[in-house]
Amino acid sequence: MACAAILALLAVFLLTYFLVLPRCDASTDSPTNETISSASIYSPSRGVKAKEKPPPDEDIMDEDGALSDQNYESFNSKEDKIHLYEGWNPTRYRLIIEPNIERSINNGSVWIDVTSDPKVHGIQPIILDIYQIDIIDVHVLEITETNGTSPVPIETNSDSNSTLWIYVRRDFRKRASLVRLRVFVEFISRLSDTLQGLYQVNYKDETSGESQWLASTQFSPIEARRCFPCMDRPDKKAEFEISIVRPYEKSMILSNMPHMFSNTHRPGYVQEDFEVTPRMSTYLVAFIISNLVESNITTSTDVAPRIRVWSRPEMSDMTGYAHKLATEILPFFENYFDIKYKLPKIDLVAVPDFGFSAMENWGLIFFRESAMLVPEDKERRSSAEHTEHVAEILAHELAHQWFGNLVTMKWWSDLWLKEGFANYMSYLALDNVEPTWRTRENFAVYELQHAMLKDADTTSHPISFEVSTPSDIRRIFDPISYSKGASLVRMMNSFLGEETFKNAVRSYLKRFEYANAVQNDLWQIMSEFGHKYGVLPPQLDVKNIMDTWTIKAGYPILSVVRNGSDLIITQQRYILPQARATDKSRWYIPITLITESSPAHSETPSYWMTDQDEQIVIPDVVHPDEWVCLNVNRTGYYRVKYDYDSLTQLSRHFEQLPEINRAQLIDDALNLARAEYVTYDIALTFLIRMGHSYTDILPWAAASKGIGYLTNMLIREPAFDSFKTVMRHIVLPAFQHLGFDEKDNETHVQLLHRATVVYLACTFGYDRCTNRAQFLFREWIRVPAINNIKPNLKNTVYCVAIREGGVHEWRFAYKQYLETTSASEKEVLLNALGCTRDPSLLSKYLNMTLYMESGIRKQDGARAFSAVAGNSVGFEIAFDFLQSNIEQISKYFGDGFSILSKMVSAVTTYMNKEHHLNQFERFIAKARKLNLKQIESSVKLSTEHVKNNIFWRSRSYYQLQGFLEKLVSDMNLN
Repeated sequence: MACAAILALLAVFLLTYFLVLPRCDASTDSPTNETISSASIYSPSRGVKAKEKPPPDEDIMDEDGALSDQNYESFNSKEDKIHLYEGWNPTRYRLIIEPNIERSINNGSVWIDVTSDPKVHGIQPIILDIYQIDIIDVHVLEITETNGTSPVPIETNSDSNSTLWIYVRRDFRKRASLVRLRVFVEFISRLSDTLQGLYQVNYKDETSGESQWLASTQFSPIEARRCFPCMDRPDKKAEFEISIVRPYEKSMILSNMPHMFSNTHRPGYVQEDFEVTPRMSTYLVAFIISNLVESNITTSTDVAPRIRVWSRPEMSDMTGYAHKLATEILPFFENYFDIKYKLPKIDLVAVPDFGFSAMENWGLIFFRESAMLVPEDKERRSSAEHTEHVAEILAHELAHQWFGNLVTMKWWSDLWLKEGFANYMSYLALDNVEPTWRTRENFAVYELQHAMLKDADTTSHPISFEVSTPSDIRRIFDPISYSKGASLVRMMNSFLGEETFKNAVRSYLKRFEYANAVQNDLWQIMSEFGHKYGVLPPQLDVKNIMDTWTIKAGYPILSVVRNGSDLIITQQRYILPQARATDKSRWYIPITLITESSPAHSETPSYWMTDQDEQIVIPDVVHPDEWVCLNVNRTGYYRVKYDYDSLTQLSRHFEQLPEINRAQLIDDALNLARAEYVTYDIALTFLIRMGHSYTDILPWAAASKGIGYLTNMLIREPAFDSFKTVMRHIVLPAFQHLGFDEKDNETHVQLLHRATVVYLACTFGYDRCTNRAQFLFREWIRVPAINNIKPNLKNTVYCVAIREGGVHEWRFAYKQYLETTSASEKEVLLNALGCTRDPSLLSKYLNMTLYMESGIRKQDGARAFSAVAGNSVGFEIAFDFLQSNIEQISKYFGDGFSILSKMVSAVTTYMNKEHHLNQFERFIAKARKLNLKQIESSVKLSTEHVKNNIFWRSRSYYQLQGFLEKLVSDMNLN
């Protein structure tokens, strides 16, 4: 008790002491766009890494922080808008395709049945999307009322990189009213090597030692047109009858539907026919030709759907967890949505080289190997983080079988309708099947926090907005669509209530099954059920509420001021200070709160702040001498800034608050300080309070993200020594309490928590941590066959050892990378290889990303590059490499998976000086000349990030330096 009292007094003293010091203007606007080092650990050469998320495509600003029309035009001058054709709708495709590996082409033919759109007058041309497809023959038949056919005279015009136009000849058009047509196209398409369309992969079979090839598809978002002529839009749904011609030696061939027949096509080749799919979008069509094997997992044959898992033979023993989880998650969704899974089977395939983490193809889900395979031997070769990562991805892709596959957004503008919902629903599913993981609470740290970091810049975009070019479409697959979308779905679930929300979702899916929807369709149903169940006041409409969140970028900060027992609450947009603007955005905000005398948790809004309200007063809600905390369980998508009295009470009673709100206080304090709404003393005070709460998993996880930005900004500055000293003081008690080594029978969340604390202890140079890490790695080098490093600590141990070691340690790690069959182990080693402080090794490592013989697959190129760019010794080396090789990088990786954009984002992590900005602008000029339109968004966001860093260094750095030095002196930390 005495110790707790001393800590409370210390925190109040620090808060009081710092708050009376001079500070920057706290009334200014500002966001925080966290770009955390993707390497695993700090050295004198390294920044801090938070839980990895795929970096978004980003955006270019002019000097005032606004979107530069000139830059936009120059990047997009040669990119045509996608033609949104009308007049004909496909009903069925009959596709026959044969990949030719030797010639890197596909020979194919397709029959497309189309019907005229009754809303469009006259006989319109039939327009098919193609990309790098050569058209051999085209003819059209009319389907009569008796299902007979007769030829239709046509003329065609095609551009192999865009469109095939099929015109009914004018003389025929005058005398015929065409309703149903059958279009035949014979074609040759490219067998890609950039993981887009229908592509080929070469890999080594570890069992036989021989080289193998496979051909697989990735048609999302607009890549079906690379494989066959089609109406490649999500709203042009049709049935698909698919046949694949394969060589005899390829024994495994799968598509969306079950296999039907095998027929000899010609000597040495077999044609495999599959059942007809339900109506679906082209981006969901999938097939694979390979020698992958089905895992030998015993399942009941009378259970529908049939679930199978496939992988390379040597990895089949790592597929059990994915299969087990799928058998548990699928019934959960069937029950939650009150809709049975619609297909007779579902195959889960670990593809040796795959651009995304996974793809939800209906009935045939593809994964990177690292996103599906979980080693489950007695040595626990998979970390808790990796196991959770696999579970999240699998649940996300299974949720898509309803959100996205059964009901599809009408156009990519509403991508969030499938990605936001799938993301949120995955957390509900995991909370059901893995209840000890505390998944629902983790959402606020791993999704909401992540979204807020990316949504804080002026270059952020609304989650629903018009997209019209291929680059537009590809770059919205980012944290705004995924994590912000999921956060807004979670907020809706909160203010409508679980049962109302669930029943509305069921109605939405049933009303639009096999069809397409826009967000207004969802709003209408949510309003209906909100009013029906009495949880939504009659004067409120979900459209009025949610449009304020979906059709504008950013989010609000609520400023809370006490006035006796009243609260005065003001809203404004959170935005970073270098782009200070007169932004008048307002939101419809559900406000929840708890107080010391009324601590019961309820996510039902107690108050609403409308988009017309700049300020509201909540009367008689809190006693003057008690704490008040807004945003219960952090279900609202906003930050909260408290006045001095409220901060004092919250600091004094920090341990009384719900753990998720303690995490919120820390995250908000760090980011409000970064944006100059408050000063850094507040954040330091809450971090010190957190340091003595050894078992608070969520606050530590939340803090590690905010600490990452400070580490990256300070690591090359004089203030870093003081920062390390203070951080060691904060981390040391938890490290001493938990220890470095794992204990028997620790839970999943305890393993994750220790990994966070050990990582921070080693990051800030605590000798007991770094010495233990180096000892374990040396033991592994001594006996390579025995690796006693626990999976949950490998990220930290490997990086520390390679950072502190030399060429010998680096080569050993690279050899292990080549030899391991564990995909997750490969990713850990890829990260660690970028930790070295040897410039020659860093340069060598970057060059290795551009040739397959190095063993680094294309899918992993961005990870390896980011590991170097996330190293404070390596980021300039990485930037030079990017500038010198940008054309080769663009050609090698293609434009489908934002790899080049991820590299652009990664190199700006440490940039915080004017000469960095000048160098980056010269790089932009080079990219502009090359018309690399796929990085336009990344360049915009990265430019703003650098400018924000420069602004922070010119102002906040000196403020923070003063606080840190004062703390070190007053608390005798030296």
